[in-house]
Amino acid sequence: MKKIGLLLLTALLCAGITGCTNDEGEPEFEILTPEEEQQAATQDA
Repeated sequence: MKKIGLLLLTALLCAGITGCTNDEGEPEFEILTPEEEQQAATQDA
């Protein structure tokens, strides 16, 4: 019974870890040029 519990826990952990990864290949942060940053600042105001 203990082995079944450990296998189930391991499967759930693996599913959780792989489900939270960023597979889209996009960078985490968007790098703005000074012009784009200025445009964003004027649009928000």
